[in-house]
Amino acid sequence: MKIGIKYCGGCNPRYDRKKFINQVEKEIGENFIFEIAREGNEYDFLLVVGGCTNCCANFEDIHTKAGVFCIKSHNDYEKVIQAIKKMHA
Repeated sequence: MKIGIKYCGGCNPRYDRKKFINQVEKEIGENFIFEIAREGNEYDFLLVVGGCTNCCANFEDIHTKAGVFCIKSHNDYEKVIQAIKKMHA
């Protein structure tokens, strides 16, 4: 399964977003391909990684089969893991 990653501009990050995604990749395992999302491409799932509670990244032109999850803080970690596992079940 291919998971797109869309970062916001990072004007006010309150956690290490790259480290967060690396932890998700490590925990989820090898059955998933994580890549920076590109407009016009389609992904099984999209993670929009905001640096703060606004999660303002524009992802209108990125298509997904199973949905979008907006990450607003490190506290969303378990929710992300569960959302990906639920999608893959």
